[in-house]
Amino acid sequence: MYQPMLFIHWKQIRVALIPFVVASFGLPLVMVHWLGSSPGAQNGMMAYRIVTQSAQWSGLFPILAAAIGVTLALSAWNWDHQLGHVYALSLPVPRWTYAGLKMGAGAVLALLPATAFWIGALLASASVTLPPGLHAYPTLLAIRFFAAILLSYAILFAMAAGTVRTTVWVVTSIALLLIVAGLSRNLLASHFVVFQRMTPLEWVVHALTSLPGPFRIFSGNWLLIDV
Repeated sequence: MYQPMLFIHWKQIRVALIPFVVASFGLPLVMVHWLGSSPGAQNGMMAYRIVTQSAQWSGLFPILAAAIGVTLALSAWNWDHQLGHVYALSLPVPRWTYAGLKMGAGAVLALLPATAFWIGALLASASVTLPPGLHAYPTLLAIRFFAAILLSYAILFAMAAGTVRTTVWVVTSIALLLIVAGLSRNLLASHFVVFQRMTPLEWVVHALTSLPGPFRIFSGNWLLIDV
């Protein structure tokens, strides 16, 4: 039963997944291409320039991983929503087994962009001559990229398992919460001293993106080339 699940998911997402695979492969190469070289530059200055320019590109890696995970999750339940979940109810397996097989199929498909990213990172690392003190970490970055895809995929997969209306309500509520929190920042800071340094929204974001927050994988160091 797993193979039909994988085939159906691939059929649903192949048009959208192929551009993501190409982007995952090409982004590390594009980043290294724009690093360039400065003739006559000292090793220290060269290392500083490589790290700073790499940091400017590194923010695109978690964004790409999150986009891939969201696309995989939404496409996983597209077939069921179109048929009113009749196919799932007609199968002689428990609901949790069906959901587990479907989630496993998406996780396998996530290997395609993750592998493409790994190959691209390896080629990018091999195409640049690094000054002493700098090292490339293509494999570790690819593992992190894959983990970020799985995390965003798992969260949206659980949300998309319900109706489309439920998913829209949840996403809309989160977006409105962020907007209201951003607009009320100055008002809270003017009435409460404790909010002058960090607003409630910033507290929440910090708690979620720092250890042991669940979204720690999306923050931190995403550099391909570092000391």
